Amino acid sequence: MTFRRILLGAALSLGLAGAASAQCDTSFTLVNRSGSTVNEFYFGSSAQRSWGVDQLGANVLPNGATMRFQTRNAGRNDFRIIWASGERADLMNIDICTTSEIVATRSGIEAR
Repeated sequence: MTFRRILLGAALSLGLAGAASAQCDTSFTLVNRSGSTVNEFYFGSSAQRSWGVDQLGANVLPNGATMRFQTRNAGRNDFRIIWASGERADLMNIDICTTSEIVATRSGIEAR
């Protein structure tokens, strides 16, 4: 009887954990309120060591513009912006499940 309760408890825990990650919305909006053009934008799992490819591709994000993205990874993500001036800002270890906007500001990057 005790073994069945342990198995049931484990199954319920796994089910709830799976449901929680299934409810994570990994989409977000990049908002440029920096006063400058964003030339490059990178993001990915915080577990990755490399930034990968520029998510803007051949595009840029002018001041005042927005663009929608979706990460492949629920949980913790890192973000990097490079402005037209060559300056860059990093925002690390952000829980994408609780973030709907990544905002480029005059002083860096914020998650909201």
